[in-house]
Amino acid sequence: VDFKTKKGGGGGTAASDGNVVESAVIRQGAMPTSVQSAPARCEFRGGVEAYCATASSLLSPDGTFVVCENWLNDGRVWDGAERAGLDVTSVLPVVGREGKPTLFAVYTMRKRAGKEMNGQRGGNGDGAQRRGDGVTRTPLVVRDREG
Repeated sequence: VDFKTKKGGGGGTAASDGNVVESAVIRQGAMPTSVQSAPARCEFRGGVEAYCATASSLLSPDGTFVVCENWLNDGRVWDGAERAGLDVTSVLPVVGREGKPTLFAVYTMRKRAGKEMNGQRGGNGDGAQRRGDGVTRTPLVVRDREG
């Protein structure tokens, strides 16, 4: 998504840095037409990075955060988790049909051991997980080649 922003108020959607989005070009398909489902399909309320930061600030020390994200944004999930002080403990890629590319993944995260957010120490001391540490599970394939 490419955004055109301007400083301050006015019409548009507020961005996390206080700017207002005037227009957006989505390069991953058409804009959803349903008012109810559009926020689940497009980043109208912040990206996965904002969700990770909010989850980290609200999680109890032994809490778990689970989020689904487009597989094209896998790197953003890992980066957002890292910046928010979360460890990715499991990644379940989901493939719609056998032989097709991964569509999205379900990410499970926990607060990093010793990371303090809102006055609470997080994590259970089980060690930080990083990309490539074997947390990505075998993909879930929803349908076989015949459908």
